[in-house]
Amino acid sequence: MDERKRTISELEFKRKEARRSLELLYEDFGEALFGRYPGQEDLLGETAEDYLRLQKELADSQSLIRLAEADIRRLNELGEEIRAKERENALISAEIPNIRADVGRDALGEERFSVLLEAYRQQIERLIPKLEEAKGKVEELDDQAGSGFFGWLGKNTQGAVYRTLAARYQGNLKKLYAAAGEKLAAPEHESLAAGHEMEDAIRILRDTQADAAARNRELAGLREEQRRLKAGAGPDGGPFKRIQALERHIALIRSNIRAVYGRLGAEAVSGAERFDRLLQPEDQRIVETGRRSGEAIAGYERSIEKLKTSIAIDEKKAEIEKMKRAVEEQERRIAGAEERITNLKAQIEETEARIEELSKLL
Repeated sequence: MDERKRTISELEFKRKEARRSLELLYEDFGEALFGRYPGQEDLLGETAEDYLRLQKELADSQSLIRLAEADIRRLNELGEEIRAKERENALISAEIPNIRADVGRDALGEERFSVLLEAYRQQIERLIPKLEEAKGKVEELDDQAGSGFFGWLGKNTQGAVYRTLAARYQGNLKKLYAAAGEKLAAPEHESLAAGHEMEDAIRILRDTQADAAARNRELAGLREEQRRLKAGAGPDGGPFKRIQALERHIALIRSNIRAVYGRLGAEAVSGAERFDRLLQPEDQRIVETGRRSGEAIAGYERSIEKLKTSIAIDEKKAEIEKMKRAVEEQERRIAGAEERITNLKAQIEETEARIEELSKLL
């Protein structure tokens, strides 16, 4: 490897390190100057406008992150509230059919409610015999003695069928009782139970249903709030995505602020006139360091350029030498070709003379 190329690599590394050190010096110096004149940034010139704008963007973004974090805390609270409400509502919702069925069963035996509940009474009267028949079949099969494997298998199969029928009839019966109780507890029939001994039971059912409905509305409201928070109000989505986007934006803002610091520091080190009354005696050391670093970088660049130019010249010289050798090679080839042509012409002349001599003998 050409020693000059190795030297260029070393100089480029030193230049890179010097540039980074100088950039950090500019940035730290610029930050110190901004911190030295809080509220008086206009003294620092146009760069201060960019600084104040970026500081406002930074404060606004940090405020938005705090709002998003508050949304996340609320989402966690909502998750716990919703799970608790779902457990409570599930218990109440499971109990309401039982209360309705108890009310409906008792009300069907009362004359006062007979007209209102007549349709349910008729269905129940048709269903009860079927239920009793299915139960009777199950008891009858249970009492039978099995006669061999196939007899036992047939008995069990029939028993399973009738047990299924009995369970279905029992479930339908409970549903009819519950439907009767629900109808009796409807607000439009409230006066029908006034003064009756079942008034308290019906009021308890009505209050329980109202409580369950209110709880369900409350749960729906919590779920809607949770959905809105997860979805977010803008294109960035929910709070987690908003925070990620804001953190990326804040990182960019901080980078831009560092760039503004660097610009101000570079202006101060360069000796801009407006800094004469702003710099303090202790800043002179920083200014001198910055200038020396700048001169060193310029020196590295001059040395690199000289070495690159030297290498380029040598490469061009090498190209010329290569082309000269190619020309010499072509010239040798041309000389050889010309010699061969001369020999061939001489052979042609000798051959033609011989032909003439032979022709005289004819």
